[in-house]
Amino acid sequence: MRRPQHPTRSPQADDTADFSEGPRAAARADAAQRRRYRRRRVGVAFAVVAVLVIAAGGIYVATLFARVSDNIAANSVQRPDGAAVEVPDWKGPVNLLIMGSDTRADLTSGTYGDDDVEGSRSDTLMLLHVNAAHTDATLVSIPRDTMTARPECTYPDGSTSDAQDVAQINGAFDVSPFCTLDTVREMTGIGVDHFVVVNFDGFIDITNAVGGVDVCLAEPVSDPDSQLFLDAGPHTIQGAQALAFVRTRYGIGDGSDLGRIHTQQIYLSALARKLKSAGTLANPVALFNLADAATRSIQVDSGLSDTGTLVGLASTLATVDLGNMTLLQMPAEDYPEDTNRVQPSPDAETLWAALRADQPVRLGGSEVTSAEGAGDADGGETTTAPESGTTPATDTPVTLGPDVRGQTADNTTCAGG
Repeated sequence: MRRPQHPTRSPQADDTADFSEGPRAAARADAAQRRRYRRRRVGVAFAVVAVLVIAAGGIYVATLFARVSDNIAANSVQRPDGAAVEVPDWKGPVNLLIMGSDTRADLTSGTYGDDDVEGSRSDTLMLLHVNAAHTDATLVSIPRDTMTARPECTYPDGSTSDAQDVAQINGAFDVSPFCTLDTVREMTGIGVDHFVVVNFDGFIDITNAVGGVDVCLAEPVSDPDSQLFLDAGPHTIQGAQALAFVRTRYGIGDGSDLGRIHTQQIYLSALARKLKSAGTLANPVALFNLADAATRSIQVDSGLSDTGTLVGLASTLATVDLGNMTLLQMPAEDYPEDTNRVQPSPDAETLWAALRADQPVRLGGSEVTSAEGAGDADGGETTTAPESGTTPATDTPVTLGPDVRGQTADNTTCAGG
């Protein structure tokens, strides 16, 4: 039995981001729209928090096996189509899809908007790739309003959703997390088989457990929507204030969703630096609180339901230097039928090809790169991505075009700059 074909626009289609710059974004930022944006689940930070926490405290997590195992086992998901999900051994390249859900179900940390919003969407999508040598990691934020093909998917009750030539990517999650996984695999050609879904119930506990995260602002922020009020300059944020920082949109930059992704990546880079610091790793109480809060806040596919498997994932990330951990936005351009939506740009295929070939990715523009400067941070030869079907030298970095925005985790940058 097939359900009626889903519309290409999500249930919150009138509630979506304006990806234009400057005056166009400001013109759409009327008061009613600003109220509607409060309903958004900005899960990007919360999703990656879980992975970073497990990476930081992976070995210690093993000593908390019973507690963490219970947390994970209660939240693992089987494929609704009945297909087997293999248990990864994390040898070779690692691909993982990280999602943040906007569902209101079973949340205890607060309302954060209207409680009558139905369904669920992946308002955060991040594709993590760790190379085979486990020396480089690339974390790609995929805008929630990306338009792309969606394959036929199976609902948890066994009914199906028809394949669509074009659909908004965040709506696939309302079928199942596996539908989002399959959609990203089809869009990128990357063999990603596992996922982590995170809500933000544990976010405040996590930021409090690390004693806050150091960020800076290039301009003052006064945003009543997210309740963020900060002067320009450096700040240590935690708890509700950290939540407001990753939720703010109109308070920083051009007011677009891509601008907010940039702010969130600044926060995540700062969090990674904090988690990698000796003080955090040497504090068993902090690590216990981090591991417990993170694993209580995640849902995983059945292949990741064993604590030992997550510890194995931690070991692949623990060996990556912050300078080789690249956070970037999926290269995107306006969707021709609706400029409030985006589609992958030609630079996106360059990125996907590099990750399929397991090549390190470097940022070549002036936006933000590693502390050593633009281009190849390792000082070696750089190249463009290979054509499909070729066998490149996998240790040769690929430098992306100057319009691709991102940064490495070792680079301290200011939001709004």
